Amino acid sequence: MENDTYRKQFDSYCRSVWDSAGSDPALFPDEARKKRMKEKILNRIDAQEDAERMFRKKKKRILVLLSSCAAAVILAVVTISLLLPDGRKELEYEVVADRGQKSSVTLPDGSRVWLNSASRICYSSDFNRNRRDIVLEGEAYFEVAKNEKIPFIVYASGMSVRAVGTEFNVRNYPEEGEVRATLVEGQVIASANGESASLRYGQEAVLDKSSGIMSSGQAADLNHLVPWRKSEILLSGESLEKLSGVLSRLYNVDIVFEDERIKEYTYTGLIRNNSLQNVLELISNTSPVKYEMNGDCIVFKAKYN
Repeated sequence: MENDTYRKQFDSYCRSVWDSAGSDPALFPDEARKKRMKEKILNRIDAQEDAERMFRKKKKRILVLLSSCAAAVILAVVTISLLLPDGRKELEYEVVADRGQKSSVTLPDGSRVWLNSASRICYSSDFNRNRRDIVLEGEAYFEVAKNEKIPFIVYASGMSVRAVGTEFNVRNYPEEGEVRATLVEGQVIASANGESASLRYGQEAVLDKSSGIMSSGQAADLNHLVPWRKSEILLSGESLEKLSGVLSRLYNVDIVFEDERIKEYTYTGLIRNNSLQNVLELISNTSPVKYEMNGDCIVFKAKYN
């Protein structure tokens, strides 16, 4: 409604006041009162017009929103249709443990998985319907719920580990040259490049990533099959370079070598639940290596040049 329309209504109102006033001047508004009345009415007119404009805008937004919602529903239906049977594409779930952290998850079939630092597992939304497949990068310990009809299979860089109901550990860090599966309880079948090995308690299967050759045998230490679960570091002649990779993941630090030659120093033993500072002191006290800490960066140096 325009201002002119309201002004006409105002004039009509004034005439009605004149007619009702008759010959009594006290009932008729003087010019000052008339001006104030006019201003008040026009202000109310402007306020009403603003309200109407706001209503029209809201109405337009609602219509647009409804259109958007309709489009979203259509898109959702299309997306869901792509995920349903008969050529559907499955969703993928991922569980991650960052550097310096560990995590665990219970899978839809009731199986439990514990992830070591800098590790991740992936599985699809049809897990436990027709298959129980897991893709692993890093290291994880699996406690598998028994289901003879649907085998539990872990895929790790060329090796697959098949289990029904058992407990085992798989180590598959990208920077390491091997994949290692260690059986703790029950039985699993490790396979790679057409070769298979049935593992029992305390046995391991190791795949050399470069050659593709898989070997199997008894684990080096039956008392410490999965040391990381107990916050332990088991060393069996590992080089300082490999140990540095473990420390980097475990304590979320970067490690730099000032002298390349010290990378080849080797270490054997069991390190129990120690702080990073204690581990570094242990390295320094058992080899000609010293270190410096600069925030989250550790620099290894040779003690004697």
